[in-house]
Amino acid sequence: MKLANIRKRSGFTSTELVVACSILVTAILVVGSMAVRTTRVWQDTRHQQIALEELSQQIERITALTPADRIEALRQITPSEQLLSIAPKASIEATVTEEPERRVTLELNWNFQNRPRASISLVAWVDPLPEEKREIAE
Repeated sequence: MKLANIRKRSGFTSTELVVACSILVTAILVVGSMAVRTTRVWQDTRHQQIALEELSQQIERITALTPADRIEALRQITPSEQLLSIAPKASIEATVTEEPERRVTLELNWNFQNRPRASISLVAWVDPLPEEKREIAE
């Protein structure tokens, strides 16, 4: 009788299987959603970096120009093809402020995949504009 009462357990019960499957599915969902979010953050960071590089290149080009050429360059400023491939509706607005400092501000307005993004601005201080050109810049 002692031998009949002692049985070796050699399998899983259905309750154990259900619990194990639940834990596995939960773990897969959590890891999967984290992987998707991480990929989106990396992609957003890359797009932000491209936008900052675009503004940096534009501002470097503008500050290297003479005051007369700078006005024309500010009127014709447009986003690069690389930026337009990411955000087709991107636009760059340039403003020149003479008082109290002489500075050029470039502001990038952009949306990506119908998600609005905060505009990015970059400021540079430049040589003063001639008096007759100030009215045109404003």
